[in-house]
Amino acid sequence: MKHFRIIIALVAISTALTVNSQDDNFQFSTFNFQFSEVLDSIEKNNTTLIALRTDAEARKLENRTGITLADPEVGYKHVWEGADETGKLTEFTVSQRIDLATVTGQRKRVARRQNRVIDEEYRMARMEILLDAQLTLVDLAYYNALAAELDRRLGHARRVVEAERVRFDNGDTDALSYNNVLLSLSALEAEEARIEMERSVLIARLTALNGGVSLDNLESLDAIENLKSLDNLDFSSWYAEAEAHLPQLAGARQLCEARSSELALAKSMYLPSLSATYINERHTIGSRSQGVAIGMSIPLWANKNSVRTARTALEAAEANQADVALRLRSAYEQEFTRVKGLQQTAMRYRRALDEANNSALLQRAMDEGLISVLEYLQGIELYYDYLDRSLGAERDYLRARAELEAWRL
Repeated sequence: MKHFRIIIALVAISTALTVNSQDDNFQFSTFNFQFSEVLDSIEKNNTTLIALRTDAEARKLENRTGITLADPEVGYKHVWEGADETGKLTEFTVSQRIDLATVTGQRKRVARRQNRVIDEEYRMARMEILLDAQLTLVDLAYYNALAAELDRRLGHARRVVEAERVRFDNGDTDALSYNNVLLSLSALEAEEARIEMERSVLIARLTALNGGVSLDNLESLDAIENLKSLDNLDFSSWYAEAEAHLPQLAGARQLCEARSSELALAKSMYLPSLSATYINERHTIGSRSQGVAIGMSIPLWANKNSVRTARTALEAAEANQADVALRLRSAYEQEFTRVKGLQQTAMRYRRALDEANNSALLQRAMDEGLISVLEYLQGIELYYDYLDRSLGAERDYLRARAELEAWRL
């Protein structure tokens, strides 16, 4: 009877887990894989995401700093006692340094692509936090269903105990049978306490994920959507859709584009930069002179190794992109196969339960006095043990499917 304490609490929940006879319509209706209102609230209130959003905005602003032309320089010279050796009394100048990388938009392109990398980093962190919340919601919906079913089972168990007590008092049954139903009731009550503890822990975790803000109606959270099977999809078709949305791939791709822009910028820094100066002079004889001076800065030493460094960084980013693409495809292919295997396992369990369900027959036999309570408990243990495995397989499938398609969040 090692599984009896848990399994008897789960028996009726199996009716909430539906399996269509055709593989391509196989569905579980116990869990909602969207939980959109709760996830929206967590995205808004999660303190980690708030900090990451603020940090991302600060980094993006930093990237957009210094991408404009240098500030113009204004100069003024005045000789207090007579003119200088050139006869000038005052001199006024306005200078502007012209950076070709800025004029051609190279710096803006680098900043824009660096900001896209930051966006993908944030999207990855967001996905991980929302997946954590979603898995917690799946578990909570599971325990909520158990709690509701256990309440019904406890009512039935108490009626059985009362009936056995009357039979025991009348001498129609022995102490062994009566004690067995008492133990069964105690097991259910202990299971009720365990489930309430699990629900409390999960609710506390969701509250923490929601930035400490309480969420309403978590105790009654249940499924409102079905999850379609993967049977009609091959991996290549599924991955073709997923590949366009995976933040890991997008981040690696954006990093390559950013490094490519940085290489182009480094190359452009080897072009001479220009400066233009407007000059206005006043002389001792009362005349004025105006003119323009053009200067050129030739980068001989300041940017040494910058192109080599940028090219090496680009090569590293390209190697990383290839590695991420290979590893992700392999990992997702394995997970896709695992999810389909878990689905098939759950289907086999459910079909076997539907075809060989002796629980009603055993109940009727016990009610009619054809078997004892002890024989009933022993007879139904195998069924409940199998049901436990079935529900475990179904739950594993649901969690694995959520992880497989976390990129949809």
